[in-house]
Amino acid sequence: MNAGSTFEDRFQRKWIYEEIVDHIPPFKWLPSTYAVVAQLLLVETVGVLAFIYFQMAAEAAIFGSLAILYTVVWSAGCLYVIPWLRRLRDPTNKLEREVLHDYKARLLLKRRYELVGGLACFGAVVAYLIYDSDYLLYFLGTGFGNPLLTILILVLAWDVSYRMGLSLVTALLTAWRSISLSSAARKRMGLAYTAYSEVRTLKYLDMINLYWGISAVLLLPLALSSSVLLLGLVIFLVGIIGLSTLSLMSMETVPWFPPDVESILHYERFAYVSACSNSQPHVTPVIFVYDGKYLYFAISVASAKYRIIKMNSKIAVLVDMRDSKNPMKNRAVLLRGKGMILGEINLLGIFKMFLYGLWLLRVRNLFGRKYPQYMKYYVEQARELPPAWRNKPFLSRLIVRLEPERITYWREARPTALRA
Repeated sequence: MNAGSTFEDRFQRKWIYEEIVDHIPPFKWLPSTYAVVAQLLLVETVGVLAFIYFQMAAEAAIFGSLAILYTVVWSAGCLYVIPWLRRLRDPTNKLEREVLHDYKARLLLKRRYELVGGLACFGAVVAYLIYDSDYLLYFLGTGFGNPLLTILILVLAWDVSYRMGLSLVTALLTAWRSISLSSAARKRMGLAYTAYSEVRTLKYLDMINLYWGISAVLLLPLALSSSVLLLGLVIFLVGIIGLSTLSLMSMETVPWFPPDVESILHYERFAYVSACSNSQPHVTPVIFVYDGKYLYFAISVASAKYRIIKMNSKIAVLVDMRDSKNPMKNRAVLLRGKGMILGEINLLGIFKMFLYGLWLLRVRNLFGRKYPQYMKYYVEQARELPPAWRNKPFLSRLIVRLEPERITYWREARPTALRA
């Protein structure tokens, strides 16, 4: 086994939560999704039996169920986070690769990061319950002080504290990762980059952090009767949402492609779009813009290109940079993927407008800055143009957004396949 595979094998270690669940029957015999449901049913059953036996207040059953539901909702998110973390592929840029390795190591290898938040939250909760014993007395009734019930309360408090603490630590590490990755991306050279599918996965992880934070709203009824607990919960929610938002905003500044590809997509002014219908290829030149993530071009509702893309959304776009004196210096980028038509006047088109309306305004602004003479000509000479060519957004002229699935880069007649 080489050093690289040994390093990757280290990331197969599990969080404490995973290891405990994997060693407790019947959870260890069940698929992950069913194990989460089984946890909910088992813990809820124990809670109901304790409620009946100790004759606790009705609020205790409701609030306890909400706390149990929070732990299970958190566990459901965990089913996605850890596999996604382990599947992240290494960037080709050394600095970005070091950031992601450090990020994964802190989350998956260093137990102090996993435990420090949970222990801090658990210590604070226990200290408060000791200080304000009336809080528990109100809910537990005759069961207050019973050793068995005390153990159950402490176990539930640890379950909640562990998840809240780990969520906060994860959000902190995620914000650090995104800021560091954005900084490292600005130092890219040549074909060094982080594949955009990995960038998108990291953004999905940020969304799960938000999900973890917002799910803590389930604990709000438990905290309403205590100003101290309420303040702590509000600080937690604001912290998680703020850090996750900061991380998402930082990831928006990470380019999807390496510098050599970006330079062509940003500065070249013409592209060739290839679509296919009934095994017949159709290639046309277009003007286009690139916003750092997607490539956009305009089409007419009366064009063959529009009809073909409506039937088959798989398209290819070639953008090249030519040197007329030395063909060996030519460069080109071929993007293949699915084209999404935006701006149609129908039910689906209106729904897309609701989702991408602000995006379309930004794209139109990019076209205006890149092709001011075209935009001016279309406005001033509109009556002299064929109806299908007139620049009437959402009526005759639509926008196609290409999300690349395969990327090929040519330099000096040597093609290089890049990871999407």
